[in-house]
Amino acid sequence: MSISLDITFIIQLVNFLVSVFIINALIIKPIRTNMAKRKAIVDQDKNAAEKFRSQIETQNLQYDERLNAIRIEIAKQRETIKASAEEVAHSALQEANEKARSLRQDSTQKVQSESREAMNALQNKISAFTEEALTKILV
Repeated sequence: MSISLDITFIIQLVNFLVSVFIINALIIKPIRTNMAKRKAIVDQDKNAAEKFRSQIETQNLQYDERLNAIRIEIAKQRETIKASAEEVAHSALQEANEKARSLRQDSTQKVQSESREAMNALQNKISAFTEEALTKILV
């Protein structure tokens, strides 16, 4: 078998090159163009998603910072309210103690006064009782 290079080879070569050029122009080039467009769209979407994700992370950090600041403020307010309540309770307890002390002193003074009056009344009546008892004994 011998290979002869004649005109058919050149025709086939030209036919092949024309076919390659037509296939490239009609099929491969539009496919590459569409792939490049799609890649650009995908890259753009990736960038947008990354930007959105970074914004979300920033907002989450800001939210956490505000939440921590609010928690600290609430803890301070809680302590202030607790201290105020303890002060009011202490004041009310002190007032109740003063009132109880005053009532006890008043009661003690009243009892002592009544005791003195009773003693005085009894001492005034002792001489009368003594005379009466002596008269009964002597009579």
